[in-house]
Amino acid sequence: MSTIGDLERRAGIGGSPAERTAFWRQFHHLEGEAFLNAGAAELRRLIAASEAEPASWQNTRVARCRREALPPLTAEQQAALQAYAARHGRRWKSILNTARMGGPPHDDGGLRRGLRNSHAPSWLQSYGLRNPARR
Repeated sequence: MSTIGDLERRAGIGGSPAERTAFWRQFHHLEGEAFLNAGAAELRRLIAASEAEPASWQNTRVARCRREALPPLTAEQQAALQAYAARHGRRWKSILNTARMGGPPHDDGGLRRGLRNSHAPSWLQSYGLRNPARR
């Protein structure tokens, strides 16, 4: 029988508290044993998916070097990010990242949920506004 830590490592979840919190946050709406069972099931799914991929050294190395192509932002998403940046000032990215992890402020509506599902947190770090809004 594996421990939760073993499952997290095999699934590729980082060992830092922030990375572990980011993974388990998606199950925060569940109570007690259901929380743990849902998280363990997702960890097992991630492990099975990673073990199903070809494990040759060359393919793994190429996969690590190549970035996955993300879908381009829609005009609506770009406008929403512009408005969010104008509302929160120059630290808008860190504020949005905190909100994305469940912290305050809770004023981002569907923007956070949509981008969280389609774009990774690392994408936000490299994203730049075309016409930065000044406060």
